[in-house]
Amino acid sequence: MHVFLFLLSFSVGAHIIQDDVATTDKIEFAFQRVCQKMVNHESPLIEISSGTILDCMGRKVSVSDFCDKELAHDPYYIRAYIDRDKKKVICHSGNKVLFRYLCVKLKDRKLCSQEAKLSCSTIQKKLARRLDLVHSSIINNDKGIKQLSCFFESLPLAEKAHGSL
Repeated sequence: MHVFLFLLSFSVGAHIIQDDVATTDKIEFAFQRVCQKMVNHESPLIEISSGTILDCMGRKVSVSDFCDKELAHDPYYIRAYIDRDKKKVICHSGNKVLFRYLCVKLKDRKLCSQEAKLSCSTIQKKLARRLDLVHSSIINNDKGIKQLSCFFESLPLAEKAHGSL
């Protein structure tokens, strides 16, 4: 779970209190393959720009975009990140994500002052890309601090067709 903390740090801070994933698969790719596919030329010099961005000889590449293309057939693809120790891109698939976030900083105001469904949609783009939002709420915890909760899972096609969200 700690690997995913950095994924949201640039947009929502580090007050994630839960990020549980029912994993179906994790596929690793070498940096060379990612750069080759995304910039269409050899990249002998590849650097990590952030937890989700590679620098392929001066061109910034989103590993999420790479995994989105590479796993186009996978309905459970949820997120991508860079494993710095292994020097690999990880494409992570799962069929459920439970995410809870504590709204404590000023920069959290935008995420925590809008409608819960809208906030969870923002989270979904980063952490539960192909899953469906089935629950969203903002509540005050026992200390009076706002807490955003989002639950994503893969709904059966029949439920999606009827719009039973």
